[in-house]
Amino acid sequence: MRVEVIGGGALGLLFAAAAAKGGAEVVLYTRTTEQANKIMDSGIQVNGPTEKEVWSIGSPAIIAAHAIDRFSEEKGQPRWIVLAVKQKHLDASLIARLQANVRAEDRLFCLQNGVGHIERLTEALPEVPVYAAVTTEGARRLDAAAVLHAGKGSTLFGRLAPAWPKPSAKQEQAEKMLVKALGLGGLSLAVSNEIEIAMYRKLLINAVINPLTALWKIENGALLEKEERIRFMRAVFDEIMTIYSAAGIEAPMTWWEELLSVCRATAHNRSSMLEDVSRGDRTEAAWISGGVVELANRSGKQAPVNQTLFYLIEGLNGWTSRI
Repeated sequence: MRVEVIGGGALGLLFAAAAAKGGAEVVLYTRTTEQANKIMDSGIQVNGPTEKEVWSIGSPAIIAAHAIDRFSEEKGQPRWIVLAVKQKHLDASLIARLQANVRAEDRLFCLQNGVGHIERLTEALPEVPVYAAVTTEGARRLDAAAVLHAGKGSTLFGRLAPAWPKPSAKQEQAEKMLVKALGLGGLSLAVSNEIEIAMYRKLLINAVINPLTALWKIENGALLEKEERIRFMRAVFDEIMTIYSAAGIEAPMTWWEELLSVCRATAHNRSSMLEDVSRGDRTEAAWISGGVVELANRSGKQAPVNQTLFYLIEGLNGWTSRI
């Protein structure tokens, strides 16, 4: 089995290393030549929570290349193409490259936060199976060729409706092979028939944690340290739940306790949005808080809290709003 990973961030490094450890042929496409060269020289090092849980894997199991200007020219071998870039990098240029290189027998495995990307990719690549993936794996890039696997989680992946109601035997076999390879590499994967619900659960959690930690410049666990913070979290949560109800999305109230549990379990983590804001980079607010606003608009509802959060985040570094 061949796995090609686009993106050399934390999840890209982790999934590429795990797939290679599990026996897959792996190509990792990086943004810079320097990162590709370092990985080809030293491989990818995966650090676990303790010193005993450190391992590395490199060439020939992993081939690293700069960008995706050249996809594999090998014909006839279907590939899992793992999109491990953020939504802000899933732009028209990248989609055009995918259109030029991805074949109907390949499969896209999408690890993006927020919403809207699966629909865009499905429209751009109507013949290619597009899988949404929702992961709770805790990963942080240490340098160009090393990743900290800080917390072992799990990954659900599946097709959004209206996908084919029943996958072919070949499709099911491909899914099983990916689950097996990444499982041997230390990652837990499962196919889900309710991936859309999992996506909206993650959107809600991200829409509460990411903008608030970025604005207050705190780690996830600090959200629970003050009553005022919890009250504002609840205001964001309640607005999203109202929007979900209007949109016909199943969202149990137990998600509030799950949100609090995520804050506790990731207490010392810095959200990706906080990291982006700290670096002066553009965030994924347009696809997280902005995604909630667009869902509200389509459902005939208003989302003043989430829209305000979106404007506050975009205004931090002077980005232009798309809402």
